[in-house]
Amino acid sequence: MRILLSWLRDFVDIEESPRALAHALTMAGMAVDAVEEEDGETILEVDVTSNRPDAMNHFGMAREVAAIYRRPLRAPTSPVPESDAPASDLASVEIEDADSCTRYVGRVFTCVRVRPSPDWMRRRLELCEVRSINNLADLTNYVLLEMGQPTHAFDLDTLAGSRIVVRRAGAGEPLVTLDGQERELSPDQLAICDADKPVALAGVMGGAATEITEDTRNVLLEAAWFRPAMIRNASRRFKLFTEASHRFERGADWNATVRAADRIASLLGRTGPGTVLGGRIDCFPREPSLPAIRLRRERIARHLGVAVEDGEVEAILASLGFEASRTDSGWTVQASSHRLDVEREIDLIEEIARIHGFEKIPATLPAVGTAPIPTPHAAEDARMRAGVRGLGFDETIGFSFIGSEDARRFGGDRGVVLRNPLSNLWGVMRNSMAPTMVRAVEWNLKRNQPFVRLAEFGRIYRRAGQGHEEPRMLTLGASGAARLPSWTDASRPYGFYDLKADVLALVRPYRTDDVRIDTENLPAYLRQGHAAAFRCGSDTIATFGELDPALARERKIRQPVLLAEIHLDALYDRGLYKPSHRQQPRVPSVSRDFSLLVPDGVKFARIVEAVGAMPDLRSLEPAEIFRGKNVPAGHYSLLLRASWQRLDQSLTDEEVNAFSDTLRSSLDSKLGISPRS
Repeated sequence: MRILLSWLRDFVDIEESPRALAHALTMAGMAVDAVEEEDGETILEVDVTSNRPDAMNHFGMAREVAAIYRRPLRAPTSPVPESDAPASDLASVEIEDADSCTRYVGRVFTCVRVRPSPDWMRRRLELCEVRSINNLADLTNYVLLEMGQPTHAFDLDTLAGSRIVVRRAGAGEPLVTLDGQERELSPDQLAICDADKPVALAGVMGGAATEITEDTRNVLLEAAWFRPAMIRNASRRFKLFTEASHRFERGADWNATVRAADRIASLLGRTGPGTVLGGRIDCFPREPSLPAIRLRRERIARHLGVAVEDGEVEAILASLGFEASRTDSGWTVQASSHRLDVEREIDLIEEIARIHGFEKIPATLPAVGTAPIPTPHAAEDARMRAGVRGLGFDETIGFSFIGSEDARRFGGDRGVVLRNPLSNLWGVMRNSMAPTMVRAVEWNLKRNQPFVRLAEFGRIYRRAGQGHEEPRMLTLGASGAARLPSWTDASRPYGFYDLKADVLALVRPYRTDDVRIDTENLPAYLRQGHAAAFRCGSDTIATFGELDPALARERKIRQPVLLAEIHLDALYDRGLYKPSHRQQPRVPSVSRDFSLLVPDGVKFARIVEAVGAMPDLRSLEPAEIFRGKNVPAGHYSLLLRASWQRLDQSLTDEEVNAFSDTLRSSLDSKLGISPRS
């Protein structure tokens, strides 16, 4: 917001330089982004937070300056020259929806002349980047910038029955707004109506039928307070974002309505001819109650870490517009209509802290009574993160929301639906972390990253009976080169077995003696024949494999993407291996290779199971797999490597030959696997 230094000086004495003032405001929570000079005027660009609508005007900002420097604040008051004729003779106001419109103040001006505004007013408006229109429209904009209260001027002669009725709109009721667009209202919107029809969308924009024109002679001025949620919904429904809606939807001051209407009445004579009829039409069905807030000295000291003198506390509260009465333990502070964001004791303490000065509060460490309690599985998480980093993966954090289509395709169901999603693209809680990982890999690939290794720790959200469960997961995503090329080694793509090795390295420290590799019941988003799972008993420890190429093409990914999901809860529940020691063999192992013809469909896990617990067998590994020429149809060729070893005694050829015969016999009798000739 642009704040004119000369305008501030109408309300408070400022001796400091603009730079010093900007620093003081910033330290008090009103961040000044820039100090500019334009047309001989100093302008402060202030970033006012959304919870401070009271400061979105020059008088509100002057209150902040007066509080910071403890100087008197001068309210923008001036006499209102009124005629003897009462305003209520020419107009009336009725509020039908008192919940949505708390107060409606009207003033009536007669014999006005619409003309250009005087130079002093046009100059201030234009420096604040507000276009000058005419003296009546400029008056409402001027008071908006000065006091923060939106107002609106109606051509009184165009109001049917010279009457204002504040009510809910009827279904399909039309209104042509000032921008020339016809809008169809609904009972969700609050309308300002005359005796027959809507003439304005309350708190957002006026109607074209009652617009001020050069022929206007009689004016009804509106200054009202509307419920913020009502204005916010209407503004978003019609995509109308105005200066008035910007303030109303953040919470205006119902007591400022009278001051703003009187201020415009007092300035009317300085902008053109016109008569102000006597009195106000003030429709105020019931005044909202404001709480009395208990403020305790010990709570101030506890939260700020320093005691603030009673006189200082009372001076700060008074300068900010709060009434405080002293009690034995502190004060009772009456909440104010101009600061609806202050409703608790901690809010008052924050106000005291920022005006007292954060630089006056010493930096101290809080007293800690007990040692912090580590979160469940903190040690396991630390170990797993170290393992992920050691394998070359970079940790990423993704959104916990995905679209319903992604939930169906990646998680297998529609997921936990959000009642108020940020977007239709994020309508459900993720039931799989794969979509967010694919999105992260895609983002990196589109920026020419050749070596993508990403990992994310998080939760997924699944329905369980009448509720839902939130298991913890670790998701890995990889694509591109397995290693970067050098002058000694060529690059090669990261593949399924690289991912399998990485997943195995992460789960191996845990008690997974009974782990088996399985290719059944895998997620549908993984490519068939290029995916697998590690399972222990009925628990799935991890699933991994290549992303379905069809899904990759939809995202315009032109290279394989490898994904893995590790079920941390199931893995952590098994516990870590305890360190143990065993005697190391003193003699070398003996290895034999077996060239075998294996029927299609026989997996290596079944081969290991068929061999069983053979004495002195140390390892059984597939050395080579071949399909093609000289291999009978319905079979594949497997080069199987077996190693035998004893602790302190060498194996003889006869013993190894016997072991080999037993191995061949077991495979032939149980699986129909024969030696390849």
